[in-house]
Amino acid sequence: MFLSLLMIFFKVGFFAFGGGWAIVGILRNEIISKDILSAEEFTELLSVAQITPGPVAINLATYTGYKYFGFLGAIMNTFVFLLAPLLIISALFLLARRVRVDKERWSGALTGITTVMVTVTIYSLFVPNIRDLLMVSIAVGVFLCIWKYKIHPLILIFLSGFIGAVFYGLL
Repeated sequence: MFLSLLMIFFKVGFFAFGGGWAIVGILRNEIISKDILSAEEFTELLSVAQITPGPVAINLATYTGYKYFGFLGAIMNTFVFLLAPLLIISALFLLARRVRVDKERWSGALTGITTVMVTVTIYSLFVPNIRDLLMVSIAVGVFLCIWKYKIHPLILIFLSGFIGAVFYGLL
């Protein structure tokens, strides 16, 4: 299981275009399909990863490694997850010194990839939970508060967590 977990995060690390949120959907599918976490455990883990300082995807890697293999698992999982992008960046750096690259076209291509990845993430997180009216209500309320009233997201994160804790009986 240790190698399986490492390989999942190494593989996903190669497709980590656009940052943590862009690949959360891919991580979700990989982790749940390999029975490493249940859908409910992944949602809980994602909630913790959101409020923990640092990129969401790295927090997911660290927590998942820690859950199954303790401190060493957390270190190894995080290292393997970051190894792929480091290898890609190193290769691109060496290649860019020899080949002329149109930065605007490259940036546009990466923007398109990031948009698709974020869309997949939103879809994969939202659709399985659409039956939960409270979760949908909180999500719509947060969106409206940010968009219309310009309320700081940190306030809304804590408020949403409190509302969820009260209604789901955690407090």
